[in-house]
Amino acid sequence: MFTTNPILISTPLMERPNDTLITNKDPQLCTGTCLFEDHHQRLEGIIDEYTKQVILAINYCIVSTAINLGGTVTNIINIVVFIKQGFADRMNISLMGLAISDLGCLLTLQWMNLCFNPLFRFSPKIPFDSLEVQYITGGWPHACFARTTGLITAYITAERCLCIAAPLKVKTILTHKRTTFVIVIIFVLMFGSTAPIYSVNLLGPKFYPGDPPVWNRTLIGLVFTENRDQVEQITFALNNVFGYIAFLLVTIFTSVLVSKLRKNVRWRRDNAKSAISGGKQDVNALRDARVIKMVTSISTIFIVCFFPVTIIFIGIMAVPGLGLVGRYSNMFHVTCSFGFALETINSSVNLFVYLKMSSKFKATFDSVFRKRTLSNATV
Repeated sequence: MFTTNPILISTPLMERPNDTLITNKDPQLCTGTCLFEDHHQRLEGIIDEYTKQVILAINYCIVSTAINLGGTVTNIINIVVFIKQGFADRMNISLMGLAISDLGCLLTLQWMNLCFNPLFRFSPKIPFDSLEVQYITGGWPHACFARTTGLITAYITAERCLCIAAPLKVKTILTHKRTTFVIVIIFVLMFGSTAPIYSVNLLGPKFYPGDPPVWNRTLIGLVFTENRDQVEQITFALNNVFGYIAFLLVTIFTSVLVSKLRKNVRWRRDNAKSAISGGKQDVNALRDARVIKMVTSISTIFIVCFFPVTIIFIGIMAVPGLGLVGRYSNMFHVTCSFGFALETINSSVNLFVYLKMSSKFKATFDSVFRKRTLSNATV
């Protein structure tokens, strides 16, 4: 969500054998090792190099990959169900956008996981440096989808809060066209804001010195332009602003929804006797309560999964040497690998929330998948 999570830990600035500090700024010579400090300085941190590599391999190649594969399936199911339901309910428009964004998060992250896999990364058959190539083919697209997920989640929670504050006006304020427009604008804004990255990070052939057969050969890698640092600093800052705004809004609106949900629970408890005795229940109020509960669950999962990344970002500003380079860079990479795993969970579990809390979604899911499965089994 922030610079520390979807982008920086996926940059080409990862260790290769015999890394050294390169100061040449020529765009044809500078590689991902340009910004690294001496290899031995990184070993002074809390986590040694071997431990770091083992944890990264487990988190990226096993944990995140396994969750990712399941999450890809669940989001495809979500998209199919929403298409089947149609978009007469404007909430389906927002949830459809969220499913697409989550699917984009997982697909780009899966490519990044593959590029981190040592069997793939150091294969002599691969004609490119996987860590450098995935920086612009996986890292930045993943960052865009992650921020898009955050902003769509913020919009969904804001819409529910508006339903509480102005229940009679919300349908005229948030029409289907306006909801669609907002979701599309979020996607366009996120990807448009990162477009300058592709003008300063180019792919081209470079010679990689080192021990054969992995290195000491020419591979496709990143070639930087002279103004790369300035452009990336501005783009990082802009994307961090979007990340902060999304996280802050989701937290605020979720707090409001939790408060409303508690009031609904008290209301249902106080009116239980009258309902049993034949009193007419407020069906709309019960439906709204279920929707609020579902949205609150989605946003709470988002907050829990992205909160550690927020702490990491604060730590970078507060602790000297904690970051891509510096004494505690190994700690940075390890903690961010756990952040990726949590982010994968956030993008994978919404299907189970919908099945648990939306009877309409569950009915459509059953009609599309379970009945089809039963008919195939009968045949």
